[in-house]
Amino acid sequence: MRTVSGLAEFPPHLDSLVLALGTFDGVHLGHRQVIGQAVARAREIGGRAVVVTFEPHPLEVLRPSAEPVLLTTLDERLVLFDEIGVDVALILTFDLEFSRLPARAWLDDILTARLGAREVFVGTSYTFGHRREGTASRLAEWGGTRGLPVHLVPAVLVGGEPVNSSRIRSALREGLADEAAGLLGRWYSLRGRVVQGSGRGRTLGFPTANLQVEARKVVPGRGVYATAATVHGRRYGAATNIGYRPTFGGGALAVETHLLDYTGELAGEDLTLAFIHRIRDERTFPGPEALVRQIHDDVARARELLAAAGPGIIR
Repeated sequence: MRTVSGLAEFPPHLDSLVLALGTFDGVHLGHRQVIGQAVARAREIGGRAVVVTFEPHPLEVLRPSAEPVLLTTLDERLVLFDEIGVDVALILTFDLEFSRLPARAWLDDILTARLGAREVFVGTSYTFGHRREGTASRLAEWGGTRGLPVHLVPAVLVGGEPVNSSRIRSALREGLADEAAGLLGRWYSLRGRVVQGSGRGRTLGFPTANLQVEARKVVPGRGVYATAATVHGRRYGAATNIGYRPTFGGGALAVETHLLDYTGELAGEDLTLAFIHRIRDERTFPGPEALVRQIHDDVARARELLAAAGPGIIR
């Protein structure tokens, strides 16, 4: 897959372009339908499937908040696009100036004049232009006047409700890792560098890797989870605690992972955590002994949940 940053870098000689439009944060089941249909159509006509995405996420510009909103970083998104079969990923910078672009300019100046789209795929909830004045139906009408096919892809329903990024964020913040996975079509993951911790886990008999998480990504709700940890190209079963360590006086929010069958140092290594299932809430214990007993139970429960998730989880 070719990655292009900005319209100025987009090659002018490409033809038979089939565009998939959207931010595509999460690349969830609904996004995969839009992108997958664009890829399939590009293969049919001998063209190229182009995904147009934004960085940063429009919510970070239009409604900035201290609470992270990203389900995928740009790097993660690009990997997922490539897996689906996208030929070109066009990354457009979303800032306040871009947010004021009229819908008509997006249609005429960018999609037509600059990109020369042959066909377009969008979800039915797609909006564009200043103050979201453009809608998917308007895009289809515009395409109809120019002989440009615009395909409106219906929302994917899970549990009778549409799959969307807001629904996934809510599930993660409530700690519903398995529900989020059912909407994403894969396990939700966090990636980061392992940083030096206090070493308290090691003194309790359960050494942990303290993950420095990408600050813009949604962190699942506080509690203990069965997870799969990938490091050095290998995946291990793990039990992960997200919280403030109230038994030891609290502190900053920490993501601490005990790898079940790993020995060795991890500080300074890159690690990816896939969240399989939530085991329990974060709790305060009367002392280290009670906490150790609970960790034993958590580790046993993590092994059960990982085994139930299937043989492909750990490799």
